[in-house]
Amino acid sequence: MMGDDFFKQENPVRWLFEQFPELNAGQIAKAMGINETLFRNYINGAKRPSAERVLEIEKFLQKLGKELSETRLL
Repeated sequence: MMGDDFFKQENPVRWLFEQFPELNAGQIAKAMGINETLFRNYINGAKRPSAERVLEIEKFLQKLGKELSETRLL
């Protein structure tokens, strides 16, 4: 069986959504202005995102993570 690093390198978007199944791909696609079907195709491997698109997704998720980490409920 191939290691996790192979899958991360081969399809980093799919790898990410497998690692964090609580992420809602449809909502992330909408927030980024990416067609939901295309985004889901990135995740299921039917389409490969360009390196630029992968970086765009990465930056968006990092920004979201920063916002979440700064959230205070009380």
